[in-house]
Amino acid sequence: MPTVLILGATGYIGLALSQALLRSGAFTVYGTARSDEKAKILLLNEITPLQNPDILKPEVLASVITKHRFDLVIDVTSAYEDATAILQGVVQAAKQRREAYENENAVGPKLGFIYTCGTWIHGDSYDAEGLGDLVVPGTSLHGPKPAAAVAWRPAHEQAVLKARDELDLAVVRPGQIYGRGSWIFTEWWKPILDASRDPAGAATVKIPANADARSGVVHVDDLAEAVVAVAQKIHGGLGNWPVIDIGAEFITIQESTDAVKKAFDVAAPTEFVGTGGNVFLDAMSLRMEYDTSRARYLLGWEPKRTNFVKDVKGVVAAWRATNF
Repeated sequence: MPTVLILGATGYIGLALSQALLRSGAFTVYGTARSDEKAKILLLNEITPLQNPDILKPEVLASVITKHRFDLVIDVTSAYEDATAILQGVVQAAKQRREAYENENAVGPKLGFIYTCGTWIHGDSYDAEGLGDLVVPGTSLHGPKPAAAVAWRPAHEQAVLKARDELDLAVVRPGQIYGRGSWIFTEWWKPILDASRDPAGAATVKIPANADARSGVVHVDDLAEAVVAVAQKIHGGLGNWPVIDIGAEFITIQESTDAVKKAFDVAAPTEFVGTGGNVFLDAMSLRMEYDTSRARYLLGWEPKRTNFVKDVKGVVAAWRATNF
């Protein structure tokens, strides 16, 4: 049974992924934990915790991978500063594995590595007239202009892909992830929650977004199942372009806002007041259109949560319970 190390295992994506890997019955799962409390969360979920404050240093990570003989490493840390160091550590461990094979005059499987990126790398998918004729194909490097908040990611994706001689690898690009304790839509949903608490009734609900924002979304559990499918195919089953966009549906901000207002019983009109130049809000307000069909035909993946508007009452209840 392959042994997997999840970097960021106690995070929002990491815990859902770790649980999905275990449910598959095909993997033994280890995860990084930064505290005793986080380690206990992993233990309660039958995940073996690794506590090492220096684990993201290249030489330490390489040593840990080699010591535990991990078959696959999955990076769901969403790290910026640490992304390069993580890749260096994984590649170093892969080289050590190859050298060990050579010393025995043997051939063996490469170390597997999955890097979790995101579809903000595609940037805005519409032309100036909003006609939507810039749909990003599934075999594209990325869109014409990545969002400023993730401007560093194209170069890092390329660094990952250039390590293919040492690694069996994949890059997974999820859309905006929701469900359970999701925080991604907080900037949009908090004004609606505040309006629901206003005894006088809010005159207007002001949302810090562009009125034409359109997001590709995926439930965290569906994303986890997609990454499990990638893990099962990591050794040669992903073809020569192992970069996969993950999305269940596309939804406009008007559709999502109306649904959330209904869930909170807020009748006040909505005003979309723009992003104010905030790079995170700019990324949230992208008008997105990208092809997710490769996830279906290459992985055999079918999302189960495909009606955000219908499911939104439970989604916002979980968001509220987690964040407020």
